[in-house]
Amino acid sequence: MRDTTVNQVPEACAKLYRSGLAAMEMNKVDPAIVSFYTALEIEPGFTACREALRSAQGKAAEKKIGFWKRLFRKERLSPSLAEAEVLLHLQPLKAMSIAERVLNQEPGNIAAHRLVAKAALALELPRTALLSLDKLADEHPDHRALKLAMGDALTKSGDLSAAAALYGRLLKDNPRDGTVLRALRKLPARFVEEQANNLATGGSFAPIPATPRQNEPVPAAGDDDAIINRFEPLLEHGPRNTKILKTLAEAYARKMLFDKSLSYYRRALSIEGGEDEAIKKAISETTLKKIDAELALLDQKAPDYAERREKIENRRLEFQWQEMETIH
Repeated sequence: MRDTTVNQVPEACAKLYRSGLAAMEMNKVDPAIVSFYTALEIEPGFTACREALRSAQGKAAEKKIGFWKRLFRKERLSPSLAEAEVLLHLQPLKAMSIAERVLNQEPGNIAAHRLVAKAALALELPRTALLSLDKLADEHPDHRALKLAMGDALTKSGDLSAAAALYGRLLKDNPRDGTVLRALRKLPARFVEEQANNLATGGSFAPIPATPRQNEPVPAAGDDDAIINRFEPLLEHGPRNTKILKTLAEAYARKMLFDKSLSYYRRALSIEGGEDEAIKKAISETTLKKIDAELALLDQKAPDYAERREKIENRRLEFQWQEMETIH
């Protein structure tokens, strides 16, 4: 599936879209919503039509007496959204359609926007996903996983300049954010250089590490071995020392021994009562590094390469979805 323009959709779909626009000009919002929604049932990737539907939904809500009451209940998960959540992994298109029906009645429903975004990402409709991701970002401007999802969608939609700018802003907060650096590495060099120049006045720009080639051995990290040999014995005397646990987790992550790294991070998080945001962020980054490393080590000549790659990419997407679930 792909995002489409008015010149790429079937004539019946384009006709419904034009009919909806005409109804909007006459301030007939409800018929416009019906036209736009029906067109999207035919062509879910019709981005301009979904944008028009969002506008119509907003205008319809302004006219309804109970709008402000619904606005304050915008996080709630209705029975239909619960059904859509169940369908998301097996039938993302149907899940998106159900969530869109909820938005016809409650355009500010954050749970519905989250489902639309997740379904659109699963269907590889990045521009459609961005319409709802933008809404989620307005509600949660500091949510890192959401910003990463937006950067990925911008990249896939071809808006590379916007993606690079978003990653650049994230690097200002943390110049050594490994997940952001890997995402930037996928962009053309000119966009990366542009962000490096932008950061020059506001902080250091960490160089993007080179990606190891297929089956290329990772250089030994003597310093990390020394750290591990020094600090692991200390755990016998201080098993709840989170500083030691985090130091060991970082060392194992640099050695690409991700399972060991994650075990130390999780021990530290448990000791902190599960509330340390820095450790949670480190667990998220290390998990993504582990998945990316598995992907890089696949043998492209193997007969099952495509199947194994798809499984790993789906696992990565599921993890990103779980990260988005932390939005409240």
